[in-house]
Amino acid sequence: MFEAFQVPGGVLIYGIPEFRLPKAIVAAEVDYMKKLGVKFECDTVVGATVSVDELFEQGYDAVYIGVGAGLPVFMHIPGENLIGVYSANEYLTRSNLMKAYLFPEYDTPIIRGKNVVVFGAGNVAMDSARTALRLGADQVRIIYRRSREEMPARIEEIHHAEEEGVEFHLLAAPLNFIGDGDGRLAGVRCQRMELGEPDESGRRRPVPIEGSSSYFDRCRCKSTSNQKNA
Repeated sequence: MFEAFQVPGGVLIYGIPEFRLPKAIVAAEVDYMKKLGVKFECDTVVGATVSVDELFEQGYDAVYIGVGAGLPVFMHIPGENLIGVYSANEYLTRSNLMKAYLFPEYDTPIIRGKNVVVFGAGNVAMDSARTALRLGADQVRIIYRRSREEMPARIEEIHHAEEEGVEFHLLAAPLNFIGDGDGRLAGVRCQRMELGEPDESGRRRPVPIEGSSSYFDRCRCKSTSNQKNA
């Protein structure tokens, strides 16, 4: 089994937080596979370190590709490259593989914001929000462009996030990130949304409410609008 990272386990290691899946459990499963005869070769990127054709030339009869969903999807909005803006993929990987969750025993280079905003409402968003709390955030908000009924996260994950103090701001979508002049994140401006007709996923499509916005900065949230219901 060829693994790109230095530790086998895939998303069970680098994606799911320690508080949801202790790494010792994954390590025990990997150890069991080793006892069955599976050989792990880490730090090997198939396609870069070795090609599929080269594997066949080495004598392999078959190749199974199970790479998962390792690359993030960005929003492509202004300010996305500011220091302090992470994809959930990078944020959770830094926390898990680099053991930021054991700070200060491990002084992982990850920004520990006191006010954290997470966009999206899937299971990964819940993991990111709850991880931020464990890394010392005073306030964590989840911003989602649809309503609660459309949230893709499991009900229990939403419940646990709320139980731990995560705030939910619904029917809002990011417009742009705002810097402090030194290339660091200072805030984010969001557009208020309303639900329209269902899209291809079967969920009601979020539609911007013109003339309304919310601005989240390091210490507060404020709304501006020329509509009474925004």
